Amino acid sequence: MKKPILSLLSVLSLVSLSLSSSLISGPLHRSPFESLIANGSITSLDDIAKLHLPNLNTLENIDYQVPNTAILLRFALHPGSPIDRAALGRTILTAQRSLRQYIQDNGDAYLDDADDPYEVDDRRTGKCMIGMKSTKKYTTGDERLRYGRVLDTFQGLFDVLYLARRCYVGIFQIEDVGEVVGTGKVLVGNVNFVASLA
Repeated sequence: MKKPILSLLSVLSLVSLSLSSSLISGPLHRSPFESLIANGSITSLDDIAKLHLPNLNTLENIDYQVPNTAILLRFALHPGSPIDRAALGRTILTAQRSLRQYIQDNGDAYLDDADDPYEVDDRRTGKCMIGMKSTKKYTTGDERLRYGRVLDTFQGLFDVLYLARRCYVGIFQIEDVGEVVGTGKVLVGNVNFVASLA
């Protein structure tokens, strides 16, 4: 009688291991829109129009001026691709805490090469990844992201995505006084998983 019990336990442990590894490595199914963002085919709002994607009317387009800043965010969100709200909130708050500490210690500056693109994820679950990069990484002009601009952007993400309960996969454009300084994405997964898709 003990032999069937052991084999049942081993089957249960294999199922458990399989489920936990799929949660860590990322989702098993991505929407076409999310796949195009993850593999780098869509990096800006202009890319969406160029690709002539079907069902563009399913995208939620939002412009949001981040209060008390010069940052305007332009979103294209896909309500059919939800992101876990708790993971989204943790990801944004982790980034804000890290950016505030960096600015306090070093002052505001253009993103270091190692931080452009600036990417953060929910290490606990791997259910949310947010990344943003400068429009022109190697210029000395204002067409680059600064740590302060990234911090302001995360405040906008918190307002539009978390507080307004629009927890969806999407892309966004970052404008500072009419100048496009960066683009970003919000995906299900973690930094390593999304990087492996590119």
